[in-house]
Amino acid sequence: MKHLFGSPPVAVDSAEGPADRERGSDALPTMRWESAGATLAALLLYIVTLAPSITWAHDGADSGELLAAAVTNGVPHPPGYPLYMILLQGWLWLTGLIFPAADLAWRGNLFSALCAALSVGVTVMVLGHLLAGYKWGKVWALLGGLAWAVSPLLWTQAVITEVYALHSLLLALLGWVILCRGGRPRLLVPILALGFAHHLTFLLLLPAILYYLWTEPSALPAPRARFMRLAGVVTAAGVLAALFYVRTLLVAGTTPPPPVNWGYPDNLAGFWWLVSGSAYRGYFFTLEAKEMLGRVASWAYTVTTQYTPAGLGLALLGFAYLDGSNPRLRNFSVFWLLPVSLYSISYYTRDSEIYLLPVVWLMAVWMGFGLAVLADWLGRRPWHAPWRAIVATGAVIGLTALLLFHLPSVSLRGDREATDFLAAVEERIEPGSIIITTGDTTTFAVWYGAWGDGSLLAVAPDAVIVNYSLYQFDWYQRLLDNLYPNVANVGTSAQALIEANIAARSIYLTEKIPIIPDERLQSEGPLWRIK
Repeated sequence: MKHLFGSPPVAVDSAEGPADRERGSDALPTMRWESAGATLAALLLYIVTLAPSITWAHDGADSGELLAAAVTNGVPHPPGYPLYMILLQGWLWLTGLIFPAADLAWRGNLFSALCAALSVGVTVMVLGHLLAGYKWGKVWALLGGLAWAVSPLLWTQAVITEVYALHSLLLALLGWVILCRGGRPRLLVPILALGFAHHLTFLLLLPAILYYLWTEPSALPAPRARFMRLAGVVTAAGVLAALFYVRTLLVAGTTPPPPVNWGYPDNLAGFWWLVSGSAYRGYFFTLEAKEMLGRVASWAYTVTTQYTPAGLGLALLGFAYLDGSNPRLRNFSVFWLLPVSLYSISYYTRDSEIYLLPVVWLMAVWMGFGLAVLADWLGRRPWHAPWRAIVATGAVIGLTALLLFHLPSVSLRGDREATDFLAAVEERIEPGSIIITTGDTTTFAVWYGAWGDGSLLAVAPDAVIVNYSLYQFDWYQRLLDNLYPNVANVGTSAQALIEANIAARSIYLTEKIPIIPDERLQSEGPLWRIK
């Protein structure tokens, strides 16, 4: 296919050809100032819309659990996120020195804002490199990066304590290493290692990475030599990533164990249960044929709503341009998009769209090309007008409208639902109470109050906190026995725990459970007290 609109967008004077641009050259514009400006703009937006504490919004119930795990040096839900835990612990320590009076969860939310904002800056650098040969390339790069900044999928993760803002930064850095630095091993190995140590879905990006490196023009000519080089990169990254998981084994086996200790991975069985995501396998590839269409429709809805249909059109225009002008980058895009999309569609949970972050990032890259192509095509028409300025102005207006449209639903500036729940719980319990939680939202809010900021245990010392849903796992029963050695039947079952302690302790439920009939329950604020 020839260039979509005749010849490609006009290149600025440069001594380097397209191949040089593709491999990456330190002599090319680095977009440092533009990248820094975009980072600061995104950070300001995220801080203004940041959740004030823990939250249940944007599927952010995990915030309380992650913070409690960081404070207690524990192990969060599978696969354990060792890199995130190390960074979050360091961040909380540092910000505790700088903002000693600030809410613990707010400081965790700020870490997400910083990671997401940095991903915006890196994206501007990637686009600046790819568009270095085009007129107004810096402008299109900046606009593409800002589009990524206000995409709802990224923005919602930038204002809560969650693992996906860091994931976004790492995938943007991966794109930078591959597309701007030719996949240099000394850069690629550590980025891959950090990605694998953070979120195992980073593995889904390997097909794109391996393809791009295999087809590198300067690669070793012999297929066997190229294969060994790629195998060495992946192996080295895997070994380095595995070292981060040593942290999981070390903290899980301390005495007493941390109260947030998923899998109790002080042994091989518990460690494998954790890192393999055994608890989530039931969500994979369980769709019936009649449900598949709905999942595909959900994928299409998520992709379309990130930048509106107009933005999607610009992104597809950019991809169509790559189809004729840069088949290698086109194929890279396909290998990047397909595994992630198939995973998101087949993983049957309510929040599986979050795994489309790499797709949304790639669309921002395409959009940069789309803006360049559109402006060039209009400039070649017989109508005399400053088309590049018009396209840039239209893009700014569109991004501003996108920001304002999503602002009310994304901003968590006044969100207090989770903290109000926790405060209401703390008003009603007394020292030595047993609190039995069930769902993620209430469980992780209580965990935060107990082991995060400590507010719950401050009003109810010696409170016993258990989760009804986790009693199904042997590791959890063992953990409870070690956490509460003086509480009768705590590690046996919820039923045995209740019957053995109902005479001596107040027992509260955050949700009704099937083993307790309604006539034995008395409503007390957000809790149910067992009579």
